[in-house]
Parts: sequence; structure tokens; C-alpha cells
Amino acid sequence: MQNKRIDTFIMGMAIVFMGAAVFIMGLLPWLGRAHAMTVVTMDGKVVPAQPYTPLEARGRKVYIREGCWYCHSQYVRPVTGEDRRWGPPSQEGEYAYDVPHMFGTRRIGPDLTREGGRVADDWHFAHHFNPRMVVPDSIMPQFPWLYNGVDAGGRPVPTEDAVALVAYIQKLGSNLGPWRKNFLYISGGSAIPVVPAAVQDGVEEGKKVFLRRCVGCHGETGDGKGPVAVFLATKPRIFKDGIFKFRSTPSGSIPTDGDLYRTITMGVRGTAMPNWHELTEEDRWFVIQYIKTFSDRFKEETPGDVIVIPPEAPNTPESVSRGKGLYDQMKCAECHGVDGTGNGPSASTLRDNWGNPVAPRNFTHGGTDMKSGPAPQDMYKAFSTGLDGTPMPSYADFLNPDQRWDLVHYVMSFGPPDTYLILSPQQAGDSYGH
Repeated sequence: MQNKRIDTFIMGMAIVFMGAAVFIMGLLPWLGRAHAMTVVTMDGKVVPAQPYTPLEARGRKVYIREGCWYCHSQYVRPVTGEDRRWGPPSQEGEYAYDVPHMFGTRRIGPDLTREGGRVADDWHFAHHFNPRMVVPDSIMPQFPWLYNGVDAGGRPVPTEDAVALVAYIQKLGSNLGPWRKNFLYISGGSAIPVVPAAVQDGVEEGKKVFLRRCVGCHGETGDGKGPVAVFLATKPRIFKDGIFKFRSTPSGSIPTDGDLYRTITMGVRGTAMPNWHELTEEDRWFVIQYIKTFSDRFKEETPGDVIVIPPEAPNTPESVSRGKGLYDQMKCAECHGVDGTGNGPSASTLRDNWGNPVAPRNFTHGGTDMKSGPAPQDMYKAFSTGLDGTPMPSYADFLNPDQRWDLVHYVMSFGPPDTYLILSPQQAGDSYGH
């Protein structure tokens, strides 16, 4: 009799808890209030959530069909560390058009809530074709049925489903606006760091990091011909030649270790080069020491003097007007176009030092699409150093510091102002050393 009462009690409580779960999770959300249809951007603006385009909606169906949600969650939890790894915590309004929701509870693969815009489309196409080409220790399966033959350059041709899937992935996180401009600086650090003495002899450890994270694009010998390279519009850096775009040193000089550290940490927007802020600082320093072994330049040369970035002059209509005159004088429109869209008359003819096509930056996309970084100081640095290995020259010998700031302000006027990371004088001084 006693056991029967206990069994009855347990059965009754099970029914109560089951009913409570159905009510709380299945019915209560639909009662008493409207669903959130807005999100708060990183700038504090309340904006409506944007629905999926037909292509993105198709990609979402492919994502579900292929079982991507088995391993990838789509929910950044408001707990310690998640916002530094993935980005800002999820908001209710971001899921306004998600039926069914795909929050997920397992993270066999990384969370994808903020994946949109992290790397260019071609990285995703390579990753879906064969994940181990990109990340050698990946356990993600291949999806070769999303490709149909190869083109003349040997690149597997994505099907319409593959294109839609990538469009959907690039949509994820975009409702928050240009949040990456802050995230990269918060998570990656924007200051030029000092090389710890302890890693000067870290070549062997750096090789391990390189083979685990870099070899897919840059190749085992640093020749830029890893298996992923065939997919990429912007070709991987050829480390053997010792020529680097993003530096704080004069044109023609090798970069400092701090320059390489910053590029590895921050990534290069609009390309397949991701931000590697998840690697430990030690591993980032180690891999730099290994990368430098590919070129004799690092044995035979020393970096030039680091350029000084003066405090930003006021961004006024007068400064923008002067910048327009300089834009014309320096013939920037030949490559970037009169309207800044990258469609100048020379655009289709541009090649880098290795003969690869180079697409001029489209300034109308704003700061978060600038390869050198989202802050005005990053653009000033690019104008001062040039981008070695490309047709983009240094203006250090042609424009004085005030003129370079005027040119920065005019280029900024092409794109949405909220895409630039505006630093306080104190932050700019800490980050850029002026």
C-alpha cells in the first residue's frame, strides 16, 4: 500500500511538471504580450529586426536540412566570457523571424549567432566543401553535394543551395548593426603590443600552431598555395617574400612583431583571414616567430621607425571639403571611383606583386569593411605606410599630417558614419601611441 501511494505521488508530480513545462515553454510565450520585433544596437539605437531575404530564407532551410543545428548553437548566453568569445549576448528580437528557433544546447562546433561578416563568402565555400582543408583538426563532415563540378581555375562551383546557405550564415548577427567595430578592439586589443622575451625562441611551438590553423591557406612552405587558396578571391599572403600590407613601418620595410600580432588578432575584414583572438596570446606570439622563418628578410633587415599618428584633427565640413580636393589631386578616383564604390577606370586592371587581381576598397561600405581596421587612425596609418605588395602607395612623402586627416575625413563621408570606431583622445593615444 505504501509503495502504491509513493508510485501515485511520483506519477502525479510527473504529470504536474510535464504540464508546467508545456505551459511555460509552449503556451506562456504566446500569452499576455507581443513578441519583440526590435533590437538594440551597440550604439543604443532601437531598430526593427530585419526579415530574411528569399535567398537567406532558402539558406535557412538548407541549414536545417543538412543538420547544421545538430552541432552549432545560435544563442550567446549572458554569462561570463561568452561575449568576449562570440560577441554581444543574444536579444529576443533577433529571433523574431526564426520559426522554428535553433538556439541549440550542444556546441560540438562554434556558436554561429554572430558568424555573419566574420570572414568572406569564399572561406565558407571552402569550409563546406572540405572543412579539413581550412581547419585540419575539424570533425565537421564534408558537403560535396552542394557543389557541381569545377570552373576553369579549378575551383569547385557552388550550387544554388550552397550560395543560399552562405547568404543565411552571413545574415546571422547582422540585426545588431556594425557591432564588430567594437568587438574586435575589446576582444582582440587594439594597442601595439610588446613582444614578451619568453617567446623569442618559440619557433617549434609556433610551427604547431601554424600547422593547426594557418596551413590551409598559406601552405606548408609559406608560399600562399594551401588547398584553400583556389577558393579565395583575395589570395593568402606569401610569407616567403616577406612583404606585408598592414604595418606601422614605412613603405618597403618589414613589419614589427606587434604589427603581425595585431593582424593575427584582428583579422582582415572582407577576406578569408579571420580574427584569431581565440588563440592564446602565447600561441599568437609563437606563430609569429615561425612565420618569420619563411623569409630571410627578417634575418637581414630590421623594421623601420614606427610612424607617429598625431591626434585626429576635427572632422568638420571644411576638413571634408579639403579632403575632396586631395582625393582628386592624388587621383584616388582612378581606382576607387568618383563615388567611392571601387569602380574607377583602373579598377579592373589592378594586380598585386604576384599578378593576382586586386579589387579597390568600396568606401561606401564604411569602417567595418576596411581591411586595415574600423578606426579613422587605421585609415590614417594606411595612407602613411601604403599597402606593400599592392598598387596602394604611401602618401607620407606627398601629404602632410593635416592633409592625411582631411583625406581620411573625406573617405569616411562615403560610408555610414556608425560603421567607424570613434575613439576618445585617451583611447587613441593608448592604442596608437601618440
